[in-house]
Amino acid sequence: MDNKDVNITLIALGCSKNLIDCECMSTILKDSGYNVIDDAASSDVIIVNTCGFIESAKTEAISTILDCADFKTSGRLKHLIVTGCLSQRYSGDILKEMPEVDAVLGTSHYQDIADVVSRLLNGEKAINDTDGRPGGLAHMSHSREISTSSYAWLKIGEGCLHRCAFCAIPLIRGTFVSRPF
Repeated sequence: MDNKDVNITLIALGCSKNLIDCECMSTILKDSGYNVIDDAASSDVIIVNTCGFIESAKTEAISTILDCADFKTSGRLKHLIVTGCLSQRYSGDILKEMPEVDAVLGTSHYQDIADVVSRLLNGEKAINDTDGRPGGLAHMSHSREISTSSYAWLKIGEGCLHRCAFCAIPLIRGTFVSRPF
C-alpha cells in the first residue's frame, strides 16, 4: 500500500501539550506522504494520544481506545496506535490487556510515528516503542500544522524537575527540558 493511500486519524486527549504533540505527529505523517483526516471510520490507522495522569483521564483513554478498536470490524481500520502519557506509564499492560492495540509509543518517541506506521503496514506486530525514556522535544524540531482556528498553544518546555511523591509527571514526561530560544 502506497503512503498516499493510507488514511490516518489522530485523537488528542488530555492537556494542550497532547494537542501540540498531535499537531507535530500530523505534520511528520503528512511529510511522509500519509493522508491525515478527521474521520476515524474512514481511517486505516488511528492514533490515540492519551493522558494517564488522573483516574478519570485513564478511564477516558481506555474508553476511547476501545471505541476506536470497533472500527476494525465496522470500518476499514487496520492498525490502532496508542501514544502519550498512558502508553508511557502502562505500555506493557496496554499491549497485554488490549489486544486491539497494535503499537504503543512513549512520550520520547513522537518523532518516530511515521516509522511505526510503516512497520505496522509492513506486518510487524505488537510494537512497543517506549524504552522507559520519558519526555523530550525531538518531535518539536519539525514544523507543525496548527489545528485550532483562532489561537495556538506554544509548548516551551516538557517534564518537571521536582519529584513530588504524589505526582507522576516526571515519570511520564521526563526531567524538565526547555526549548531553545
